[in-house]
Order: sequence, then C-alpha cells, then structure tokens
Amino acid sequence: MSDKLKQFLEAAAAAPVELTVRELLAKWDVRIRNFNTVPRIRADLDNAGLTCDPPFDDVDLSTIVCVSSKETVAEQDETADESELSFPHAALLVSDIPSASREVVSIPPDATLAQARAVMMSHGYSQLPVITEAGVLVGTVSWERIGHIQVSIPNAELSDVIDRHPNIVKLNEELLKKIPTIYEAGFVLVRNHEEDICGIVTTADLTEQFRLLAEPFFLVGEIERRLRRCIERAFSAEDLQCVGKSITSVNNMTFGQYVRFLRTDGIWPRLGWQIDCKLFTEQLDHIRQVRNDIMHFRPDPLTGKQRDSLAKFTAWMRHLDPRP
Repeated sequence: MSDKLKQFLEAAAAAPVELTVRELLAKWDVRIRNFNTVPRIRADLDNAGLTCDPPFDDVDLSTIVCVSSKETVAEQDETADESELSFPHAALLVSDIPSASREVVSIPPDATLAQARAVMMSHGYSQLPVITEAGVLVGTVSWERIGHIQVSIPNAELSDVIDRHPNIVKLNEELLKKIPTIYEAGFVLVRNHEEDICGIVTTADLTEQFRLLAEPFFLVGEIERRLRRCIERAFSAEDLQCVGKSITSVNNMTFGQYVRFLRTDGIWPRLGWQIDCKLFTEQLDHIRQVRNDIMHFRPDPLTGKQRDSLAKFTAWMRHLDPRP
C-alpha cells in the first residue's frame, strides 16, 4: 500500500472526506472500476474500518461520495433514529397531488352524449371536462349530472348535461384550503400558470394521496410497538443496558439500538424465534432507514420498494406478536 493511500485512509478515519469517485479511484492509482479494482478498494476500505456513501461502484465517476469511519456513520444513524417528526416548512399545494398535473382527457362541445359516456367508461372516469379545439373550457360532464338531468329530460343531449360553472383551482393554491370544495363537489379542475386546464383532482385522489402520506407512519409505529412487546417479554431493563447504560426501559430505545441489541451475543436465542437472526436484523435495519426518511414529513410518498418493505415487515411482526 502506497504512502499516499495510507495517508488518505488515516485522514478518512479521523474525519469524513468528500471527493469524486474519479478522485477516489486515483488514491489507488486506478482509472476504471472492474472485477479487479472494485474488490481491492472495498477490501482496503473495510480493513480500515471505513465506508463509502453512496457506494463508489454504483454511481457516475463525477459523483461526490463521502468516505468515513463506520463508527461515525453509526453515530449519525443513531442520532437520526432519535429524531422526532419534522413537519414541512411549506404548505401542501394543489400541485402536490399527482393528478393535478396529469394529461387531461376531454371531449369537444359538439360530441354526443353517447361519446361522452364511452370516453368515461373506457377510462374509468366519473367526469370529463368539455374543452374546445382552441382550449377554451366550456364546462364538465359527469355520471352524476347525467343521472340528475335525465330524470327530467329523458332524451337529453350533451349540451343539456354540461355543468357550465365547474369548480376550478390553481396549481399553486394551498391544498388544505381547497379540501372542503373538493369533497363537496366530488372533483375540481386545475389550471396551470398559463390558465390552461392541466388536471383534475377528485375525492379519490385526495384519499389516495393522504393514505400514501399517512400509512407509513402507522406501519412504523405498529412495527415498533410489536417489537417492544417482544423484547419486553423476554428481557429485563438490565439486559437492555448492554447497548446503553442510560436505558431504563425498552421504550427508551431507538431503532438502531434494537438492531444492536438483537445482534449482541447470547440475546437472540432467548427470544425463542426459529428464524435467522442475520436476516431479521438486516431487515429491521432497513426499516430503521425507512423510518428516518419518513420522519421528515414531505409531500413525496415513499418509493414502492420502501412501502413494500414496510408492509412485509409489518406482516412478519404480526406473526411474531399476534396481539392487536
């Protein structure tokens, strides 16, 4: 190992070092990542007690990565585990609902009512905007309005069932202020900055978006509640202090401490679970990372992979702790 490389590893062990992947490779006097160089660099980092975030072999050469000691990362993770729910600094906007800026399917005012029905049925829509070729909004047509109008006009045409005064909101308006209108009307049309109709927000869209935002909090809470009960049944407060002298109850523990506790020698067998400790704690550590992501409340929902991990681990914990 060259003196230059030794100095770099020692510096990174003392304090995190940020550099590009290209600069990182240069520390090993290599320019490319292949079956030979990647394992060698990984081994040297691991032997020095270092980690690279993001992984240097999984990003572009120009990407900035951080090389730091594994202990530093663990301390940062544990601090994140203790973070409380962080609410957004800005209000939720209409634009935070995906359907508010999705391609709009519409019909022209000279279409027939039969055509309107066909379009709604083929797309599974309950309503449609009626827009001219020039982009002028004429109104909306909906299954509900068709039903109401045909009570008094059995042979109604499209012009008879058009609601010419639909509710309209703008992309940059605060969402919470518009919720009563959306629920009362069932839907609203959305205008963009150019005053074009750019989307529709329905009560179903609202329900789905708030489910995506709220569900992860409940799942993480359920996972932690069940895990705490399992630990509390099998261990005393003194047992828990192997990961922190200040711990007086399982309720004082963080997710990071759960992982370290379950990995401590002699602990896992006492739970009596006939499952693999390594696999379980790896999954729990992944849940810890997802938990830290969702504690900073934001309009962007978790990825499908993260949601799937939460759902599967929740199901796992329900088997291990069947109580409600």
